[in-house]
Amino acid sequence: MKRYTPLATLVAVVLLGAVLLVVNMMSTPAPPGNAAAASATEPAQAAAPPAGEPAAAEPAPAAPVVAEKAFTGRSAGNEVTVAIAVKDGKAVAYVCDGKKVEAWMEGTLAGEQLTLTGKTGSLSATVSDKATLGSLTVDGAEWPFAAKGVAAPAGLYQGRGVLKGVAARVGWIVEENGNVTGLATAGGRTLPAPVIDPKAPAAITVDGVVMTVEPVGGDQPVVAG
Repeated sequence: MKRYTPLATLVAVVLLGAVLLVVNMMSTPAPPGNAAAASATEPAQAAAPPAGEPAAAEPAPAAPVVAEKAFTGRSAGNEVTVAIAVKDGKAVAYVCDGKKVEAWMEGTLAGEQLTLTGKTGSLSATVSDKATLGSLTVDGAEWPFAAKGVAAPAGLYQGRGVLKGVAARVGWIVEENGNVTGLATAGGRTLPAPVIDPKAPAAITVDGVVMTVEPVGGDQPVVAG
């Protein structure tokens, strides 16, 4: 009977162990891949905002190019006269032909963009310290217009009162050359505007209603409720 030396026996044991190790590795399923590496290949997902967090604030309106100013002018075909007053980002306007067409408007001046609306009209224009250029609409009629910056006593004036429970009102546009355009409304009727001296405003009477003439600033409400 053949006998193995101790060294031969040790070598046989080592070889057997190696064979068993290889078999074991082949029969054992591979472990799952690295989760972090796998997720790195997936498209990044946008992080959702925390619950209850307020939405981003809207950008602030642009600062008005003019802090306070009055403008007077006319439509391109001289159909109507227009006066605009701005103050601290607010604005008002009065459009009148001195006969029957008139409209009061109010709105805002953001940057150089002027936007005004009223019950019977609207106005959109660009503004600088020297002039205002744009278009206006009254009762469906639309006109381009231009108005220049003016100093008092030129500008926009009004008078208000009540006739038998109904609002009575007068509007005046005083241009730089001294021309005055205006209309009065009292009890639902349209009347010629009384003559005024813008250098010395005083009380006037319209259809029995006493009114005080006052300049209109850009921050005054002018559209009746």
